[in-house]
Amino acid sequence: KAFGITVKTFSLGWGKKIYSFNYGETEYCISLLPLGGYCQLKGEEVLKQAIENNSDTIESEEGSLYSVSPWKRIVVFFAGPFMNLVFSIVVLSIIWFNGFSYFSPESRIILASEYSSSGELFPADQAGLRTGDRIISIDDRPILNYHEIREAIALNPEEKLKITAMRDGQAISAVITPELNKNTGGGKIGIYPWIDPVIAKITPGSPAEISGLKEGDKITAVSGVKINNQMDLYDKLISKPDKIDLTYIRNNTVNTVTMVLHYDIKGETDPGFIFDIHKYSTPDYSIPQAFRKGVSESFTTLFASIKGLKSLFGGVNLNKAVSGPIRITYMVGEAASQAFSEGIEQGFINFFQFLSLISIALFFMNLLPIPALDGGQILFSAFEIILRKNFKPKFIYRYQIVGFVFIFFLLFFSLFNDILFLVNR
Repeated sequence: KAFGITVKTFSLGWGKKIYSFNYGETEYCISLLPLGGYCQLKGEEVLKQAIENNSDTIESEEGSLYSVSPWKRIVVFFAGPFMNLVFSIVVLSIIWFNGFSYFSPESRIILASEYSSSGELFPADQAGLRTGDRIISIDDRPILNYHEIREAIALNPEEKLKITAMRDGQAISAVITPELNKNTGGGKIGIYPWIDPVIAKITPGSPAEISGLKEGDKITAVSGVKINNQMDLYDKLISKPDKIDLTYIRNNTVNTVTMVLHYDIKGETDPGFIFDIHKYSTPDYSIPQAFRKGVSESFTTLFASIKGLKSLFGGVNLNKAVSGPIRITYMVGEAASQAFSEGIEQGFINFFQFLSLISIALFFMNLLPIPALDGGQILFSAFEIILRKNFKPKFIYRYQIVGFVFIFFLLFFSLFNDILFLVNR
């Protein structure tokens, strides 16, 4: 509007309009499908008329998108994706300013190779790490917990990282190159978090409750075999025993109980307890500090999105790594439901963190130089500036058709993946 372009329709959502009103020259409406929204700009029908009339030029009608200079169109096309970035920065800044708590295992690790029957060695083994090591820094960045380890590893597939760990009171250094996880596009090095087998929560009606276990019990052995962490316990369940004898300590007293296990149609069992992990709270940040954290986290996510796109051409499993609207909606709902189960505040924080993640992805994806996306329109307008001439309507039409075909193929592919995902769930 500031550049003199008429906005015919401003819609929240897509599809059939369920409510609308007119203000000035613009119709404002809410549409049926709550997946984004759109602005319908004056000029689209002018392009169509020029194609139908086999014209070599687009009529420069006042208020039309094609009546303004290319640089103004570039600003207009960039503004939409840019607001996704602004949304993420603002939301994350508010979250960091208010502060929040989160749960994570400590920075002590377990080698996955010790629980693998294949004998495969992972990057952690090749770098000389051992079970029980406590990682204290990655690329000279201090590490507080396993959440920070996972983030650093996932964001840097196939890139060398310097890791410092504590072992028996001594600091050791290693250089490690995370493998590309073909199911996610992130990095992996073959480790699990070390979690002490101390029960923090028991599910009502579960085998754990029926057998008499209580919160605070520390499990020390399974069927006579000593366990040190959660992986030792899970390893004993791989053979799918009908029952197990659990030795545990309660009030400095050693007890043993028999637990009967039940398996679902996938052959999985849930004993009904969760082990204790640490709770961390963010520091108190001033408004400028919180804003810097919001900017930093937004751009970290942006760079991760760029790396993620690169990994699509690096042999990842596209059926698992590419998500469409259905799976994203499912993931938003799942993240929200899990978070709200921990409390209203935690629910809203996790929900808006996830929305910020999606907004950054939209910012990046919409700026890709693909016809029909904003990035493709920006590239098209930039060429007009460089070549100092306007393109013929038929060329513009064919350019957009290529983009729509690509987008249609991507939507079809992601929808197919989403259906497979829901069936597997």
